[in-house]
Amino acid sequence: MRLVRSVLLSALGVAHGFSLRTGGVSGGPYATLNLGEAPDETFANRAENRRRFFADAGLDGDLVAEVTQVHGDRVVFARPEAGRVIIAGVPGGQALADPVEADAIVAAPGVAAAVRVADCVPILLFDPLTGSAAAVHSGWRGTAARVVEKAVAALENAAGAKPDGLRAALGPSIRRCCYEVSDELAERFESDPAFGPATIDRSTARPRLDLAAANARLLEGAGLRQDHIDDLAMCTACEPARFFSHRRDAGRTGRHLAAIAAGR
Repeated sequence: MRLVRSVLLSALGVAHGFSLRTGGVSGGPYATLNLGEAPDETFANRAENRRRFFADAGLDGDLVAEVTQVHGDRVVFARPEAGRVIIAGVPGGQALADPVEADAIVAAPGVAAAVRVADCVPILLFDPLTGSAAAVHSGWRGTAARVVEKAVAALENAAGAKPDGLRAALGPSIRRCCYEVSDELAERFESDPAFGPATIDRSTARPRLDLAAANARLLEGAGLRQDHIDDLAMCTACEPARFFSHRRDAGRTGRHLAAIAAGR
């Protein structure tokens, strides 16, 4: 088994997936389905892992938009052109030079969008009316910067999507049970009206941040219906047999992909 899917997105027939760490060819701390780069990982292993994942997800690996993620709030736009993917700073704009730094990708029909994670929250968005989609990478910095809220606004402005019609899936990520944070960061989220005390657990010696809940609150605040938000509720740090975790593995670990195809 190489991936898990959202019930909401699957019901719409959307090709997508959140990768697991199983079913690949990598070894050592990257065993086995590493979908990110690593200094001692071979190109051949990465290419074969990607081929397997995209095949299982029902995606064309040659038409997937990916970016260099920087824990920010930039949204970029991907479209197909002459059999390749164009990534632009504005819809229909000129192709950006590599590396493109961003943390959310809005995809037009004909291409897919993907983000890499190893604890941060991967969020996939889909609009059944326009067929537009987005993939979002949201760690605590991206969450505080409201990157998923900006992705929803980009879908609305660029594709004409209505927020109350969007579907969202929050994939495996580090959860409140394992995500200890500083008092300073906990207070930052508690005092922000967009998040509030419900996103912080103070029942233990150190506060714990619920990033998935924080992003769900942002999605609702952006206009999504609660029943259109599917949280897969899986913790990357809790299950070493199924997931890579940057925090649990002290940084020496693989990466997951979360990907979704645009189109109807």
